[in-house]
Amino acid sequence: MGGAIGFSRAELMARPFIEFVHPDDRERTLEQNRLVRSGSTAREFENRYLHKDGSFRWLRWNAASDQGYLLIYSVARDVTESKQAQAERDALLQKLQSVLAEVRTLRDFLPICSSCRKIRTDQNYWQTVEHYVSTHTNSQFSHGICPGCFVTEVEPHFR
Repeated sequence: MGGAIGFSRAELMARPFIEFVHPDDRERTLEQNRLVRSGSTAREFENRYLHKDGSFRWLRWNAASDQGYLLIYSVARDVTESKQAQAERDALLQKLQSVLAEVRTLRDFLPICSSCRKIRTDQNYWQTVEHYVSTHTNSQFSHGICPGCFVTEVEPHFR
């Protein structure tokens, strides 16, 4: 493990192993260590270890105990780069999902003329609301006149 985190064997043996573990991972690490010491195995257990340069490296462990000899056999692999790549992928995926949601929202906006109420298409043509909606949906129209428009548009012609 010294190669993965930069310390010599003598430097690692001079301090309790838990001092090399990231503070946020210590409780989980101690629990996993207790389980392995009691005869269980560790499979793909991940925690962060202090590197000699002051950074932390992610290690993925497999460990098993030999109760007869009071030994623990373990192997650790530095997975820092894959953890960083996964975090970058997750961030990009989240950004992509955000952008897609924004595109869906923008797609729901219709540019409409404030005067004649025609809608501008993606090809920059102006169509009536009825034509646009019937082209883009399965909707059909039946025309009538609302009470407000009847008072302002129809009744004046009968006076």
